[in-house]
Amino acid sequence: MVKRLDCLKLLASWMDENMFSVSSLSNNAREWPSVCRQGHHFHNLNMGMCLSFALGLSLAFPKRKVMALESDGSLLVDTSSLVTLADVNPANLIALVFDNQEYGKMGPTATSRRANLEGIAHSAGVEDTATIRTMEEFNSLVKGAIDSSGLKLFVIKVERGRAPVGDYLRTDGRAMKELFLQKLISHPDYWGNEKVVTVNPK
Repeated sequence: MVKRLDCLKLLASWMDENMFSVSSLSNNAREWPSVCRQGHHFHNLNMGMCLSFALGLSLAFPKRKVMALESDGSLLVDTSSLVTLADVNPANLIALVFDNQEYGKMGPTATSRRANLEGIAHSAGVEDTATIRTMEEFNSLVKGAIDSSGLKLFVIKVERGRAPVGDYLRTDGRAMKELFLQKLISHPDYWGNEKVVTVNPK
């Protein structure tokens, strides 16, 4: 298993200012803002909503990478989102499912027993999947996915517990949503912001 925060720090070093990320209601939403300032981020989506929200963003901004920072508990609430994901098959979406096999304070998830999220995703039709257990695998597979095209889904086996973060930002509520919308509207690919080339008739 790997440490979630180590993975997120490495991921942050690969983000650029025009990429998107969406995080589930989990330690993803707490640790990710502490290490990443680049890009456009929507945090703390309710259980089961992360992957679908990220899919919508990937369709709205097809030229940009979208990172779905999902968690085992959240994805288990709505595994049907994997069927839609496979049907749409967006070439710019990377789903990272951080699996610590627990619901925070509410006990273990089904992945602590026999549930295999990578297997479920693959059976739903997501072709490019893998389960990551080492930092070497994370570096190779995730960086490779960012540098290439095609839908990818990686289940990352992470240690339990919450990492201490010194620069913690509140990542929910109206302020976060308004900031996300402001950044969205200012994005160079947002409708109306793209440069229009005028051709003068002869």
